[in-house]
Amino acid sequence: DIVSNRDTRFMSAFWTALMQESGTTMKPSSARHPQTDGQTERAHQTAQMMLRTLIRPDQKDWVDRLPNIEFGYNTSVHPVIGVTPFELHHGGWKGRIFADLLLPRPADIDAAYSPASARKYRELLTQARANMQKAQVRMQQQANRRRVPCPIRAGDLVWVSTEEFALEHDVSRKLLPKWFGPWSVTAAAGDEPDGPSFVINIPEHLTVHAVFHASKLATYTPAKSDDFPDRRSQDPPSSRGRTLEDGHQEVDRVISDRKYGSKPRQYKVTFKACDRDDTRWISGADLKASAPLIYAHYQKRRLAQEASRPAPPTRTVVPPSDRQLRPRM
Repeated sequence: DIVSNRDTRFMSAFWTALMQESGTTMKPSSARHPQTDGQTERAHQTAQMMLRTLIRPDQKDWVDRLPNIEFGYNTSVHPVIGVTPFELHHGGWKGRIFADLLLPRPADIDAAYSPASARKYRELLTQARANMQKAQVRMQQQANRRRVPCPIRAGDLVWVSTEEFALEHDVSRKLLPKWFGPWSVTAAAGDEPDGPSFVINIPEHLTVHAVFHASKLATYTPAKSDDFPDRRSQDPPSSRGRTLEDGHQEVDRVISDRKYGSKPRQYKVTFKACDRDDTRWISGADLKASAPLIYAHYQKRRLAQEASRPAPPTRTVVPPSDRQLRPRM
């Protein structure tokens, strides 16, 4: 099994087919939840810290420093296993410098594949596994010290953190609500019925992975209708009459239009992912860009209505009489 994040290279059709041919099972983590593969993230942080001390200020030689980083990492004692990775890989032989890998071994060291070397390697593996199990217990106790059982179940309404959604170019994350929704929980992801990841029934036009970790969710407590009768659902900004990357049309229908003087005509619209009462006034350019078919249909209907209206009565101009033209004395 391989645990990885949801990078496009790991989730591509080529990589998926390659894993199937090799008999390998992919276990992708939840979106934006790096704690799933914490061991790899910790190794990346260590490598970055070591690179900061070795690279030049222009940071152009970091690739050349990777062999030094790898050798230093593999020859350092890891607190989890109690030995260096080189000792665990080579059966107890401690390599400290490059010359130790190139020069022949001393005679007092057991030869590879000998009974003594195999016995020593098994003892080293047993010790490393015991140390790893102790470290896992300590980490689990530390992580569960303030952890409470997840209250979310299938069928509940939950809020989803705004950090899980991509933003438009003209929308600031600082001014957005902290949560979007509420949406219903379809089921728990994985084998555990209590989570910690859940499948959320988000609107179809939102191009985001529907599985969210419990740390990105909050239980929804419905407010009394008497307290907030005009409260709206906090819909994401991508469902407010904008066009997504896949060209999806979120506008449901056009109710009416208005025009003030020389300003562009505005249209009152509703959206597919919002309530019927949640209407917005948008410009004709935004409507035409996000929903061209709806815009063309409404324009055709509006022009037909204007053509069917009776013409206003013509005003007859009566010439002024002679008395009206006579100047006053």
